[in-house]
Amino acid sequence: MRMRTQYLITTIGGFLITLHSFAGGTLPRNGEPGPGGPRPHQRNAIRTVIIDPGHGGFDTGTKGLYSKEAAIALAVSLKLGKAMADEYPDIKQVFTRTTDEMPGGGSTIASGLNYRAELANKSKGDLFIAIHCNNDGHPAGPFYIHRIIGHRYVGKGKRRHRVPIYQTIRGSHARKGTESYIWKADRGGFKGTAINQRGEGDNEITDSSGEANADSTAFDMTSPEATMRAALYEKRYFANSALFASLVEEQFANSGRLSEGVKQRDEGIRVLQATGMPSVLVEIGFLSNVEEENYLNSEEGQNEVVKNIMDAFRRYKATLEGHPIPASEPTGPPSKVSNSSDQ
Repeated sequence: MRMRTQYLITTIGGFLITLHSFAGGTLPRNGEPGPGGPRPHQRNAIRTVIIDPGHGGFDTGTKGLYSKEAAIALAVSLKLGKAMADEYPDIKQVFTRTTDEMPGGGSTIASGLNYRAELANKSKGDLFIAIHCNNDGHPAGPFYIHRIIGHRYVGKGKRRHRVPIYQTIRGSHARKGTESYIWKADRGGFKGTAINQRGEGDNEITDSSGEANADSTAFDMTSPEATMRAALYEKRYFANSALFASLVEEQFANSGRLSEGVKQRDEGIRVLQATGMPSVLVEIGFLSNVEEENYLNSEEGQNEVVKNIMDAFRRYKATLEGHPIPASEPTGPPSKVSNSSDQ
């Protein structure tokens, strides 16, 4: 019992050191080390990336005037995978879908979402990137808004009462730009459950060199130690999710896109909650806005989106490996993308 207690203290101590080294005291900005000092060097900090084209099959997602979210998400995701494979051939890529089908072949959206998360966890992903398109809450094309501009009284005597006066105006699809979502920091336990469900093969603790600690295989994943481990990793994954999402939005802004920044969600995005790894959902533009719909359907637009995400990925990877790329420096060669949607 004493040996087990001593092992637990040593192990948890190692987790705290790992967590501190990744968090740097506060969340790094722009891929640069925080006040806690530079991140320790890690070899092959990213070995497997999960690329998740949103929706698919009967679930088309949001719709523009002439295109569907599922098709655009797939086209951009396939180009992202190709660009990543060209530059990082040693990084394994796992797609949740590569055709216009619901992932897993299920008949419900919920089954597709569960399949995506399970696939990511079984594949031991180091980063989960979901690609989606946005909308402003109204169908694409002309729409009308009814608003109250005043009130008037109707009826007589005891039946006299006040009723609103409405004005009908034509709406405008003015909203555009990008935003990225991560799982909310204070929703502790949800992502920790996913971390412990990844399976024995990924219950590895890496030291500052990126090498696996073989003693981690002694962990019983139903034990209190596992709960503590998951909580620590959950905090680290939140910090890394926020870092990658921030870099993505920064690259969008640098290219001239309007960025609405990084937002936290505590419900409604299953793939962020149920994936035991840093995970980000990227909304690449508004299909409800015809200008952005045209942009997202064009080769130029899709290629630029891919380049922005690749530039962010390059900086993210470099930061985890201990040699962050300052925002003022070029991140590397232009991303290579195909000249077709690859569908």
